[in-house]
Amino acid sequence: MDIKEILTRIGYVRNQANLSARELSLRIGMSQQYIGKIEGGHIVLTVEKLLQILEICNFSLDRFFSKNIYDYNEDKELENLLSTLPLEKKKHIIEFIKR
Repeated sequence: MDIKEILTRIGYVRNQANLSARELSLRIGMSQQYIGKIEGGHIVLTVEKLLQILEICNFSLDRFFSKNIYDYNEDKELENLLSTLPLEKKKHIIEFIKR
């Protein structure tokens, strides 16, 4: 994942929490323009601030760094369902998907 994708995901997380860049900036104790500058790639985001952003937006670190942030819930649900199946059924599903 490159920096551009991380910045895009920060905007997605913020929008999912229905927060403006200004409001999120203030909630993490920074200047009004802080999040806008991060999303614009003008300042470097620290891990500490990323964790604060995710906590305020009620967004998991696992989802943020998942392969597909947009389908995460569906992917997790499938993963959970598949993990309960016996091996033979898993093999059948794999073959079905490959076709």
